[in-house]
Amino acid sequence: MIQSKRLLWADSLKGWLMILVVFGHAMQSVMPDGCFHNHLWNMIYSFHMPAFMTVSGYFAYRVHRNGGGKSLCSRRFLQLMMPYVAWSATKYGISGDYTLIRVVKMVLYPDTSFWFLWVLFFINLIFIFSQWLASRLNIDELVVIALSSLLLLGIMVGMEFRMFGFQFIAYYFVFYTMGYCIHRFPRLQIGNGVMLGLLFICWTLLALSWNMHELPMWIPAIPHIPSSLLQYAYRGVTALLAILFLLGMAPKFLNAACRLNGFLCEIGKVSLGYYTCHITINGWVVCGVRKILPTGSDAVIVALSFVLCLFLTFCIVEGLKKNKITAKVLLGKL
Repeated sequence: MIQSKRLLWADSLKGWLMILVVFGHAMQSVMPDGCFHNHLWNMIYSFHMPAFMTVSGYFAYRVHRNGGGKSLCSRRFLQLMMPYVAWSATKYGISGDYTLIRVVKMVLYPDTSFWFLWVLFFINLIFIFSQWLASRLNIDELVVIALSSLLLLGIMVGMEFRMFGFQFIAYYFVFYTMGYCIHRFPRLQIGNGVMLGLLFICWTLLALSWNMHELPMWIPAIPHIPSSLLQYAYRGVTALLAILFLLGMAPKFLNAACRLNGFLCEIGKVSLGYYTCHITINGWVVCGVRKILPTGSDAVIVALSFVLCLFLTFCIVEGLKKNKITAKVLLGKL
């Protein structure tokens, strides 16, 4: 079994990011159409999942170097795909929709449910294969990793292939690699206060115009360049600025041994459980709050749904942690 020393700031950062995920999904459930034009929602979504992927890649540098390819693939399958299958089956079972079409969609379009686990697993496979190939060719593994990333992006943009979550695998592979590079080359983890301030300002300016499905109006169409490429580039740069800021600030402010950090760390350590559990119950929580407050404003419904969903998720995950089988199958704890 691979043992790795946990970093307090990294677990705390994952805790903060997971809280933003829960809040963002509460907003999306309450105002499914309006959220795409909500500045707060757009700013959160401009960085939180890329940041999660970057933190995962940050630890990949150490773990992948210390473990064999086959054992790592097997371990990642148990950590990611086993919970993915278990939670997908749970969600399918309680949905009431037992049609074959729903099952097929879950396989062809995994982005409709617990897509992050699916994507992270296949990113790990590609990453491990790239490292294995580099060792065979006796070249720097970063060369093969970079070429793999370019190939994935080329297929995504050139062929518009969107089955099996491929577009997410290609896009988030970049951020996973970024985390690997930041760990491998410590100078990339910016600590200068002035630089961090500039990164935050630049991210804010770009995030204010960020939209999940379209380019900002101030970016003109460029002949012979697909709009999808421009959109991914804009989203990527915006996320990059936020990630560099977060990974520079986190070691400075999230290493304190205080109660808040302790709570955030506990969330970060079982972020997989918080992610899957809150997605499973989020819709019911929002419906319940709406029934209790039928005339409540969207802001009130979002706030109450967020707090209640986070609390219920905390209780459920704490319960799952106490049993070795549920901790392994549903939380990926080996």
